[in-house]
Amino acid sequence: MIHILTTGGTIADAILDRIVHSAHRINLKGESMRKKLKKNY
Repeated sequence: MIHILTTGGTIADAILDRIVHSAHRINLKGESMRKKLKKNY
């Protein structure tokens, strides 16, 4: 989708590379909220 928003794939790849490189990973424990909500419906 980001390839559509930018002028070219190379620019989109560079943007995503910057975002992912500076991102922090957070490890969560427990069941997914999606699974919990799905069980209720």
